[in-house]
Amino acid sequence: MDDATNGFFDDLPDVDRRSCRLLGPTALITQGLMGLLVISSLVYKRHRETPKRPWRIWLFDVSKQVIGQLFVHGVNVLISDVVAHVSSGNACVLYFLNILIDTTLGVGVIYFILRFMAYFFTEKCHLKGFESGQYGSPPSINYWVRQAAVYVFALTTMKLLVVALFAAWPGIFKLYLPWACSPYS
Repeated sequence: MDDATNGFFDDLPDVDRRSCRLLGPTALITQGLMGLLVISSLVYKRHRETPKRPWRIWLFDVSKQVIGQLFVHGVNVLISDVVAHVSSGNACVLYFLNILIDTTLGVGVIYFILRFMAYFFTEKCHLKGFESGQYGSPPSINYWVRQAAVYVFALTTMKLLVVALFAAWPGIFKLYLPWACSPYS
């Protein structure tokens, strides 16, 4: 690596490759079980909601979330693995930091992008089907596709901003994960 690249990765924690495998058998089983837990909790939540949404509306809502989270999970694994490989850092620590930033700063970014995009397409462009959770009567798959596309766009934008944050401020690893950067970890 050249000196410029070396400086960027100096703040990242060291790697213990035997204990961190984002795509190893144990990790994949854990991820699969977590996915089943998430889907089960959404089904349970639907069972308890009052008034109950029709199944089709519920499936539209949940499928956007599932697609979005699969996308973000895949991107987080990719980012963590690539950065860890280039820097000899710990991919698991990087994945955890990605999740931590996604669920703190990222949620706000996604919220504002979704609100702006719904306003832009609905009010400025006078298009229908961009208000989240509103699928028309009868429910339209075209409206679902529009909303899913806007959601994935918001997620992509958020992840690009997170990667830019990592590049612009490598010290974020010490702010968010001081224990991971200690010599005793």
